[in-house]
Amino acid sequence: MNNPDYIYGMHPVMEAIKSNKDIDKIFIQSDLRGPHITELRKLIKQSGISSQNLPLGRLNHMYKKNHQGVVAFLSPIEYQPYQAVIQQVFESGKDPLVLILDRVSDVGNFGAICRTVECMGVDVVIIPVKGSAPLNSEAIKRSSGALLTINLCKEKDLAAVCEDLKGSGLRIIGCTEKAEDSVFEMDYTGPTAIVMGSEEDGINSTIMKQLDGSVRIPLQGDIASLNVSVAAGIILAQALKQRIGA
Repeated sequence: MNNPDYIYGMHPVMEAIKSNKDIDKIFIQSDLRGPHITELRKLIKQSGISSQNLPLGRLNHMYKKNHQGVVAFLSPIEYQPYQAVIQQVFESGKDPLVLILDRVSDVGNFGAICRTVECMGVDVVIIPVKGSAPLNSEAIKRSSGALLTINLCKEKDLAAVCEDLKGSGLRIIGCTEKAEDSVFEMDYTGPTAIVMGSEEDGINSTIMKQLDGSVRIPLQGDIASLNVSVAAGIILAQALKQRIGA
């Protein structure tokens, strides 16, 4: 395990958490017990870091070093505070465009969306601490490197983020096949946050309650839905079209 994207061992991982390292996920041996593991789990919960229990055999297969039953995957992405980004956009005289991805877990979809984001003028992408695709080298590759250039933010509670954004003057628009209005009829020219839901069950109900409006992409074929990365591309292209007056 010579990969610099990982930290292994009980105490090094705890120190990484305490020093606010950008940790994407922590793997823990399932049957670990004792005061140190209790402290570690408490730190993980307080920090909102995603974690997963794995049997010792699988950890040994994945990581050859003396990992002591604990391995932390460090994110190669530097996260940004969305409030600061939005303030900078307002101060520049522009209306912010925000994309909120609610539990988009497929690496290919996530990478493709981030590539589109870079091309369509999105100011910041906000994802949840838990449930999103791993932000690893594969995600960076799928984004054609866009993940290293866009503003990305991780938050524990996306519904609370939506409420905060509304307080800053942004309209929250959800893209869902359950909506009545067409994606092509909505106005995206003002300060706007667009929400895309997970591949499996769409937008979380707590976030749905925060929406100012919702739109669907009208389909003509027999297939009932689009891939989330394609759907994101369509709505962001429509937003860009309106904003540049094309």
